[in-house]
Amino acid sequence: MQQLEHPSEETWDERRLWFEEHRQAAASQGVGRLSEQAEALVIEMQTTFCAGAWAATVLLAAAVVDAQEFHRGYPESRSSEDRSWLRGLRNSLLHENRSQPAFTIEDHWTRREEWGRHARRAVRMAFDVLYALNQGGRRK
Repeated sequence: MQQLEHPSEETWDERRLWFEEHRQAAASQGVGRLSEQAEALVIEMQTTFCAGAWAATVLLAAAVVDAQEFHRGYPESRSSEDRSWLRGLRNSLLHENRSQPAFTIEDHWTRREEWGRHARRAVRMAFDVLYALNQGGRRK
């Protein structure tokens, strides 16, 4: 099973570079230093992302968004559609519907690309929330 194998060094580096480029793009908007916990969660999110643990990446990104939103609100830069999408996906992963699971063993073979897209979208949202919230801009 590909998901149980360590990704090749090339794949790991491609994912790491993607992650770091998107983080830098979000951070370049004038952010200050992240909190200790936020930074630790970003590191954990990067590790799961680079490993290709897509569902775990989505869950960590959702945790980052929820934690930041709880303390400071939700930035206007993100649409309510994005917020609903992430919350819905997180909920479907955490609260299993046994008759229609959101994530299955078969998904590791047949939907890895789709889950990779979900993980990327969730990571971008987490960065938007982390860095936008430190700018002092208006919130929804």
